[in-house]
Amino acid sequence: MSITAPLKREFKLSVALPASIFGETKNLRDKTIKAGFIGRALAVFRVEEVIIYRDLYGLKDQEREASLISSLLSYMETPQYLRVKIFPIGKNLLYAGLLPPLRTPHHPTVAKVEDIVDGEFREGLVVSHDDSSSFIDVGLNELVKIPGRLKPGLRVTVRVFKKGNGLIGELSSKRDVSVYWGYRVLNINHSLGSVLSAYRGSLKIATSKYGLPITEVYGELATRLRNSTSTLVLFGSPREGLADILLREGLNLKEHVDLAVNFIPHQGSVTVRTEEALYATLAILNFLTP
Repeated sequence: MSITAPLKREFKLSVALPASIFGETKNLRDKTIKAGFIGRALAVFRVEEVIIYRDLYGLKDQEREASLISSLLSYMETPQYLRVKIFPIGKNLLYAGLLPPLRTPHHPTVAKVEDIVDGEFREGLVVSHDDSSSFIDVGLNELVKIPGRLKPGLRVTVRVFKKGNGLIGELSSKRDVSVYWGYRVLNINHSLGSVLSAYRGSLKIATSKYGLPITEVYGELATRLRNSTSTLVLFGSPREGLADILLREGLNLKEHVDLAVNFIPHQGSVTVRTEEALYATLAILNFLTP
């Protein structure tokens, strides 16, 4: 693995996006392209977790919308050599060929055993097992054997070693990897208020044009980020800000987050799209933290 590979953040960075993020995008092709921009932002700025919440909870069934954005982001995050095996080709992935590659450390391009680095980590899929071992597809020209019986179809993180002319491995986890190892997608059938309750111990940052300008709070924000082990950044929908979404639940935004910040003060456009706010916000957080 390259020594220039990006290290993990010193804190867990999570992002909450609304199920209606495609609300103003009409066709599947354009929605897929938009998902590509979002997935790239998550990877470029080392987001570990993205939560898709129901911004119209109790008003509308958003399962189809949430399933689409979740499927597209999950497909992007999966290494290319595993996609066909994990994702059945369905309507949601009709234009998946338009999604850009992430080029993250867990998306290696090396496919030959002789070219790998001994001890490198790879994502894999359990193909089969015998009485005492499992055989994992890690995108190489032969399977990796690891101890223990695992269920076929399970995605795993494996550390791969060369042994003679073959390969052996050991089961690992993302926690064992020192570099950025992609993001996890959580499609939850819960309201924004429920998400805030679930992340009670995290630093919660709301993005809002009515928040404090970043130019006034960047020092406080940087300090809070450095002292945090888990940070959740919340984004509103194309039609509603976070305050309005929470108001329907009888909740006040500023009482349920640690900071409400305007990351794009003096915006030149009447509206800022969610994916635009995502890039602007994460770029600033990246500047403020290791």
